[in-house]
Amino acid sequence: MVDHIEIVKEDINALYGRFRRNTHPLKPQTRPRGAHGAVLKDELSQAVTSISDLRRNIGVETDNLLVIEILSDAISPDLLDRMLSSFRLWLVEEVSIEGTNNSRLVVQFEDESAINAFEGERALWESDDPSNGVLTYAQRRDLFACIEAIRQVSREDRCGQRLKKHLSEKLPLPTGLFPVNIDVWYNGDKAKISEIERQLKAGLGTQGSRLLGDLFELPSLLLGRAYVTEFTLNVLLDMDIIALVDFPMGTMSTEQCELYVSDINPIIENNLDKDAPIAAILDSGVFSGNPMLSPLIVGEEDFDLTENTTSDLNGHGTGVAGIVAYGDFSSREQSTHVFKPLVRICNGKVMHDDNGYPCYIEEKRPEQIIKEAIEYFHKEYHCRVFNLSSGDTDYIYNGGRQMPWAELIDQLIRELDIIVVVSAGNVSNPIIPDFLTRDELMSKCRNQLFSPEHRLIDPATTALGITVGAITRYSEPDDARYGITRLSIAEKNYMSVFTRIGEGVGGAIKPEFVDYGGNYALHQIPRGQNRWHDKDRLLMEPTLNHTTDRIFKGYNGTSFAAPHVTHIAARLERALEAQMGEPPPANLIKAMLATSAKYPVSLRDWVDSAQDPNFAGVKIPRQEQRLCLVGYGKADDSILFSGEHQVTLFAEDALDLRSLHLYRIPVPSEFIEINGNKRIAIGFAYDPPTRLSRKAYLANNLWIEVFRRLDEDLLLHFIEKKKTEDEKMAEDIAKKFRNQYDAGFKPGSETLQNSTLQQRVWGKKARGGADLLWQGNEPYIYVLITGKEKFKHPDIEVPQKYALAITFSYDADTDIELHQKLRAGAKVKVRERVRERTQIQI
Repeated sequence: MVDHIEIVKEDINALYGRFRRNTHPLKPQTRPRGAHGAVLKDELSQAVTSISDLRRNIGVETDNLLVIEILSDAISPDLLDRMLSSFRLWLVEEVSIEGTNNSRLVVQFEDESAINAFEGERALWESDDPSNGVLTYAQRRDLFACIEAIRQVSREDRCGQRLKKHLSEKLPLPTGLFPVNIDVWYNGDKAKISEIERQLKAGLGTQGSRLLGDLFELPSLLLGRAYVTEFTLNVLLDMDIIALVDFPMGTMSTEQCELYVSDINPIIENNLDKDAPIAAILDSGVFSGNPMLSPLIVGEEDFDLTENTTSDLNGHGTGVAGIVAYGDFSSREQSTHVFKPLVRICNGKVMHDDNGYPCYIEEKRPEQIIKEAIEYFHKEYHCRVFNLSSGDTDYIYNGGRQMPWAELIDQLIRELDIIVVVSAGNVSNPIIPDFLTRDELMSKCRNQLFSPEHRLIDPATTALGITVGAITRYSEPDDARYGITRLSIAEKNYMSVFTRIGEGVGGAIKPEFVDYGGNYALHQIPRGQNRWHDKDRLLMEPTLNHTTDRIFKGYNGTSFAAPHVTHIAARLERALEAQMGEPPPANLIKAMLATSAKYPVSLRDWVDSAQDPNFAGVKIPRQEQRLCLVGYGKADDSILFSGEHQVTLFAEDALDLRSLHLYRIPVPSEFIEINGNKRIAIGFAYDPPTRLSRKAYLANNLWIEVFRRLDEDLLLHFIEKKKTEDEKMAEDIAKKFRNQYDAGFKPGSETLQNSTLQQRVWGKKARGGADLLWQGNEPYIYVLITGKEKFKHPDIEVPQKYALAITFSYDADTDIELHQKLRAGAKVKVRERVRERTQIQI
């Protein structure tokens, strides 16, 4: 067992230059200035008048912070930024209109004078006046030619998913006062919050409706909760500053199950000290009365305050905590009842029990509670790894903008440099398909994962966090115990029937990883009706119990897949700190996790035979489907240290988007020629600024290109050529270049560009690998890192931090001295030790 190898980039500063794609937006259609200008004038006037009248009716006398909607076709990012800065506008939402090239822009005017300036420029455009105003003639021409319509944001746009469903089913609203969530448009100016609160309070009136506490601030939204009546609910739905009104999410779908294993007397080998790995559990609490958990709890705090205890009265949090602390309970030592904890835990109680369901309190938004918990454990216990196994099943991601809870997670990750592992979410009662054979049943259950109801929920779409879906560990149900024939829905290492899948925002790879989360069985009740059996003790994931009658209990759900990854992340964080002498960047932890992830053979074969029922093309995109279903595969704790048959090189740096970074990685010829399976996996992670209001969401993209069998001069010539050509020609050049020099790492960079965690893999069987050999030269590959700006953001001027990890592994018995050869051929960074190695349990 040895340390990983830290490397540095090549010095090519003299050749740095901007390396980014030019944006060539669609040209807007030609519009008759007179007729269209008059239409825009009327639409703007009607929208402003309607907003003013509604405000006056509810007692809000102000012309500040008016929100309107602009429909646009082919507006470029630069033109959009020009409009925002020229008229003192704040872009509160930018989304693509499905099935078109158009965008829906919701903008907030600072005051009446900003609207007057906008109207003045529209009038100049309508009359084709060549004089300069706020805009030049050319800027005005380009901007207003892109604007298709102006209108007030509709009530329907402000209805959240639960409220919309309630109203569509014509159900009566609760009588008297009832709670609602309120999302309010916000421009980031703290001085405006009091004005916004004043408008909300005026709308809620004096008849009992009220805000519950202060508004909770996100970069693009203010989140609140209020008690309202039917009348004041309708007032809120008509207020222009409101982004969304919805019912609170209430209880989570249950993931409880029967006891899984018999009671035992565990032997606990606890060798953890104050420097051992640590992770925080944000859940329903942790039961410290379980002897396997009590010595591992470092800190506890109750953020829910419903049950007046940090203990777990539900079971969900204790089940999650058991896996975070011990990892896989299905180990060989289980037969001897010897268990070795490897991670200490912090107990952040953010939910309480509600008739068997873990539930958030009514008085606060979950986003606020989670933020308080993460900031507390980070400050008080220096915790940097967090597990969040909860989500809002009513908010399913079907494209469009990011969701608020996920944005909060991204904000905290970037601000605190932490790891947050989130469960993908469950479908509590999946459809039971018609089938004639067991194989047909399993195939149909796999294929229906592509249906909209299995998409990710908030906050599983987090762009900077790690999302984990569920696969099965066991496949034989407990038939004999009950004398009932049951059908397992999946073989070992198949997707769990209840798991949710991607994509994430902008087509990002989500979930990034999968792990064991349990399996369902199907049984028949009298008269032949099929029902799910979700508590079969032989199919569930074993973990710890929250009562004193038994030590263990079984669960199903992605909630219990996520902590497997949290467990590895916490151990990796401390292993890297021991080597580096300082806390490692979160990007580096994620990049290394990515290199460790693999598809079990049975999982890959099963996923690659999937048939998306909605796919209408000719050739099924196997790779894209696989990434959508199971991401990069199952992470593995072998990444903790390098050894004889597996060695990891890594680097962390920051990239100016006007430049590029280049790494020269040796590939020992003995590695290529060895008679065994061999693999090179590249993990790459970065943490860009995010903005919920922008449809791109990520302010910039970074990605890697991998090239083989070429010298540095030719590579840099390609880069310079690509920069100087127009976009279409540059892409043709890049395609030809990749066809000749691409190193064969999959998937391609284009597939991963919108993912902040990326994995590219080169894998060969025993006799493969000759594609990297270069006659007369020592084999090596080049890893090129570059990026592009998606929209202007204050933090864009700061170089973008990233981490790169490259893991070589092979399965032959021969020792080829891989670590020594890679260290000798790489450009190694020399890092001074600043403290002694901490104790690391492996």
